[in-house]
Amino acid sequence: MPKKQPTAAKRARAATRTSGTKYTAALREATGVHLPPHLELFDIRVLSDDERMVADCLRALAAQGGKLPVREAEPDPEVVEARLRAEGKGIAPQWQRWASVQAAVDGYVLRESQYGPNRSGYTPTSRGPRVPVPVRAADGTVTMIAMPEWARLEGFQWVWAHTGWPVETPGRIVHPPQDFFPAPALRWQVAVWLDLGHDGKVLGEDYAGGASGWQTVGWCTSREDAQLIARAYAAHRGPYARADVIEHGSDNGVVSVTRDTYLPAPGASERPRPTTAPGLRPASPDRSQIPEPAWFKSKGNPPNSSLIVWTGTGWRTLVWTNWQAANIAAVLGIGAGGPYEWAEDWGPRHPDRDLHDWTQEGRELHRCFPETTYEDRTELFDAWRQTKEDALVDALALRGGLTREQAVARLAQGGEEYRQVLDVGQASIARALHTARRALPEGPERTAIRHALDDLMDHHLLPLDAERIAGEQLDSEVESTRSPEATAWCRRAVAEYVAPTPDPAAVGVEGFKVFPDRDQEDAE
Repeated sequence: MPKKQPTAAKRARAATRTSGTKYTAALREATGVHLPPHLELFDIRVLSDDERMVADCLRALAAQGGKLPVREAEPDPEVVEARLRAEGKGIAPQWQRWASVQAAVDGYVLRESQYGPNRSGYTPTSRGPRVPVPVRAADGTVTMIAMPEWARLEGFQWVWAHTGWPVETPGRIVHPPQDFFPAPALRWQVAVWLDLGHDGKVLGEDYAGGASGWQTVGWCTSREDAQLIARAYAAHRGPYARADVIEHGSDNGVVSVTRDTYLPAPGASERPRPTTAPGLRPASPDRSQIPEPAWFKSKGNPPNSSLIVWTGTGWRTLVWTNWQAANIAAVLGIGAGGPYEWAEDWGPRHPDRDLHDWTQEGRELHRCFPETTYEDRTELFDAWRQTKEDALVDALALRGGLTREQAVARLAQGGEEYRQVLDVGQASIARALHTARRALPEGPERTAIRHALDDLMDHHLLPLDAERIAGEQLDSEVESTRSPEATAWCRRAVAEYVAPTPDPAAVGVEGFKVFPDRDQEDAE
């Protein structure tokens, strides 16, 4: 007969005698169980006779390979009243059902509570009771875990609040909850289990009252993109205990299916800091290169941020998410040695947020990855200023029938006074566009006017009937706060900006005016 192998407990005791390591640490290593840092193994030797009997009975139940019996005690009337009151106010989805778990020889007894892990009575030395939880491995080995007492209702089953394991079948995190994908093209979801452990303690045991749980990282158009992100979340040491890639059906009536699951290795290394790739950062994409998908109409808002990456030949959208683009970029290691050397975070544009108006008008660049250095930002600003100057010269040459050299000479001769005239003409047209824009509700028409404003301010491109809409804007403005001469000057500035005169000195444009008396004095 083959020789019987020693049990994990015997190997742990032998390691304690020979090396002097802590028994629970030696038992953890001997069993090979991968546990969150805030969980410990039960040391059966320090339990009382009653506690040891309960642990042995639970171990025997788990060794049979079936589900552990779970029953709910009669609910507290205050808990029922609080839940009914919350449902009456329409906040039932936010109501989290908590239960304090008590171990028994025949399973577990759940006593529902109103407040969950952030109950009062905790002290720095007493963090609440621990419950013995047997975890059965594939080879039949059963390991006893010291679990915090709290469980919560996840869907239709009770799970341990700090690990996500079902109370009936501990050892594996419960599957992510069913969710609706936001757009027909975004059928691949990346979800991670966020483990809120900190310094060996659980966040749910402190004043915040939080607990670990599933969160959606983002939505992708392909399985390969989703796998890349999920693998990155599980590749290094961190607060993520599991990452899943979930496929959704062709419509919202099909149940989603978990296709790939990634777990961090027990000895995973720290995540390295990304470094900037050599060479110049590619220019940001045009707004036409980053369209939004056709979102489903739902009660919730669609993902508002997108992480776009540079493939070497162009930009493409990797994932849509809710304000998590920076975290995804850090996890992926965007930069030298990463899957992509450059990335950008594009989010909703709210141009009137200083007026507490959160109407969205298109999208805008929020952040670049890796972060630009001071020298890089200086070069980008200088290039931006030069681009605006080149656009002004080109517009002046095109609308005035001049060559580019003549337009440059005209700007130099007119000086700051002539530039101020052009700025006033541009601002008058922009003010008319702003008035039309703010009169419209959120939608494609308002966004189109926003794009026309961007073209006017950044590239000096005129909208249709620019002089007419600027004149109507000036007509509608009350002149009680300024003189009629100021309005007339604005009209002349608009005319010069839209169609520069061939001889500005002849018509007396600022910067080209001739003063005979002053010229005579200079000659004398």
